[in-house]
Amino acid sequence: MKQIWKKHAAFSAGVMLAASALSGIPAAPVSAAELLTAEFETTNDSFTGRGGASVQWTSDESNEGTCSLYVSNREKEWHGASRDASSLMAAGQTYAMSAAVYQLSGEPVEMKFSLQYTGSDGQPAYDKIALETVESGKWTVLANAEYKVPDGASDLVIYVETTKSLTSFYLDTVTAKGAPAVIKKGDANGDLRVDVLDAVQLARFLVTETDEIEPGADYDGDGAINAKDLSMLKHALLFPTVTPIVGDWDNYVETASPAMQKVYQDGVYRVGNTARIREKIAKAQAGENVTIGYIGGSITGGGSATSDSKRYVNLASDYFSKTFGQGNNVRFVNAGVAGTSSVVGNMRVDKDIFAQNCDIIFIEFAVNDQDGDRFKKSYEALVKKCLMQENAPAVILITLCQKSGGSCQDWMVKIGENYDLAVISGKNAIMNAISAGTLSWDANYGSGDTIHPGDGGHQLIADCISYYYRRALRSENASDDYQIPSKTVFGDEYATAHLVNMSSLQNFSAGSWTAGTNNREYGGYTYSKNGNNPMTFTVNGKGILLLFQSNSSGMGSVNVTVNGKTNKVSSNLQWTWGGLDGDVGYYQTSSGQLDVSISSADNGTFVLYGIAVID
Repeated sequence: MKQIWKKHAAFSAGVMLAASALSGIPAAPVSAAELLTAEFETTNDSFTGRGGASVQWTSDESNEGTCSLYVSNREKEWHGASRDASSLMAAGQTYAMSAAVYQLSGEPVEMKFSLQYTGSDGQPAYDKIALETVESGKWTVLANAEYKVPDGASDLVIYVETTKSLTSFYLDTVTAKGAPAVIKKGDANGDLRVDVLDAVQLARFLVTETDEIEPGADYDGDGAINAKDLSMLKHALLFPTVTPIVGDWDNYVETASPAMQKVYQDGVYRVGNTARIREKIAKAQAGENVTIGYIGGSITGGGSATSDSKRYVNLASDYFSKTFGQGNNVRFVNAGVAGTSSVVGNMRVDKDIFAQNCDIIFIEFAVNDQDGDRFKKSYEALVKKCLMQENAPAVILITLCQKSGGSCQDWMVKIGENYDLAVISGKNAIMNAISAGTLSWDANYGSGDTIHPGDGGHQLIADCISYYYRRALRSENASDDYQIPSKTVFGDEYATAHLVNMSSLQNFSAGSWTAGTNNREYGGYTYSKNGNNPMTFTVNGKGILLLFQSNSSGMGSVNVTVNGKTNKVSSNLQWTWGGLDGDVGYYQTSSGQLDVSISSADNGTFVLYGIAVID
């Protein structure tokens, strides 16, 4: 490959000198990226059953290779095989897509390659990718060389279905080629890496040996792909950016007083495995875009800070940007919502954090959470879900406390230890400092109440986070790799829970529930107290979680009946603030069809903001 590089570099040098006089070659619409090739040789390649369908890779039939995916137990035409595509494709982009199908019904069957997505109006929508009549006993390719994902689409899922028949079928060789959803600077061939192959691809494009190129080839971001981009890419490959990750921080001298350094040391409860955070810092130092996400309650939202700029979220992000960023390549997302716990956080993290492709995720719920399985399992599920994201974010836990010292830190730290994560302990920082006489709650941390930090408290939390970054970069704390452990502490059963659009559920009937709530963001349904006809629907999964309005008085309960088994869920909860809360409606250990009925248990007020399905 080095010889190929030298050949193209030498050949293109003279051509590029002439080309450099031009304004630049516009980025070509033709993509070089092979985003998906699912051949089902040894696994399901991330495809799952849609609706009540079952999927299993098999060697009984194949289009290419020796295996395919067998799709059976279809009770509806839309039941089939599906795969999440949000990490592959992007709204408004055009892709070449294909899927080979085979059926043995004895007669022709119309089959469809489809896309399910959430439209810009927040409603579920469906779009045809390809449609063909498939003869019995003959492999047929459903293909579309120029399929455009609808503008504004999100939550993309590709799937194969039929239009009329319920026959079982085989699926093989599913491909997608086009512009990747993630654009990486210098990635000219779309493989999400930047190496000599990208330089070869860019050189071939510039001398018109190929018309395939990715937007990442526009190295300087000026909207044109030309000789300057190739020169900058070559320089970056030959002279990688030197970062202070290994050594420059070993001799860094802290400027705070010894007493405050002790506060910061106490604030870093655990450094944890540093592989992911070091990789994200290196990414920022190399000029790539980095997004930091914060999810938590009112403190993360900025509760009692006198301005947005004095919230710990802003302060910590500013430090990261100024210390590691290059220009404006670092941004942050504040997903703090007052009065919410990790039960709610686990249900809203997809929309509030994952949709923003966050590279670093801070989780803060130690003040709002309580003891009990619904909190412990939800918190662990949230942690696990974050760690499992395709972009491998660095996950950092923040444990704060009330003025009394009350906090869920003790059991949250057990989760941090199990997953070898960093824990920033605002509790240890302030409570130890109070004991030592270094700081006081009222003068240095609190805002006047017994829960929220004021400007001084937000600054202290941000300083502990900044101190953690400096500790993580020391050679003594270096980690080369990170593996998510299979062992759990309290259980990760809810890590696959995702909020769904209720009205789009199969066989949905609102019954005596009225569409609409007091929360525009989540919508949902309110029990109308006009009869007690249950809300009913069918869904495939292991269980459901309910997202609802809670309060310590005046709120009602519902009976959640699934496949004949009834569980009572109450929204009349202690230690709540009248906002979003949640609980388990039903759970079973294996996935299957769930016939769900939700009815009032006491004719009280029940505001159902959403339903999360546990896959």
